[in-house]
Amino acid sequence: MTAGGGRPVPPTGRPGGGGAQRPPHVLMAGVAGFAEATLLFLVALVSFTFSAQAGLLALFGVLYLVLTAACLWGAVSVLRGRAGRPLIAASAVTGVVALTGLVVGVLQGGGVSFLPALLLLLAVGAVVLLLQAPSREWFAASRDR
Repeated sequence: MTAGGGRPVPPTGRPGGGGAQRPPHVLMAGVAGFAEATLLFLVALVSFTFSAQAGLLALFGVLYLVLTAACLWGAVSVLRGRAGRPLIAASAVTGVVALTGLVVGVLQGGGVSFLPALLLLLAVGAVVLLLQAPSREWFAASRDR
């Protein structure tokens, strides 16, 4: 039995439609969204673990959980071919939070921390990939179907 229930599944991953193949830009942006969500979830767990020592960490934990959910929603939306806007928005907010973490770390004399730098790289990468012409054209064609 095939994944399409006996019908061939096109390379777009969307059963029933024979449109253009999903560009690698879209696939890589979705993967970056899932990677962002994974890292944000780990940061949220650490924040909740140490929230008993500093109550402000619980607030950051909630922020990171919300960003995790937004990145997951955006990545699934992108990979299903529905829209790129949720991942663009979630990655933009994640990028701002990561950039703030980088600036605070440098201003406190701690240097550049690996996690905020990686989150910033993934967030900017996802946004840039989704704003490329092949991605925009593919989403436009997906909406027309």
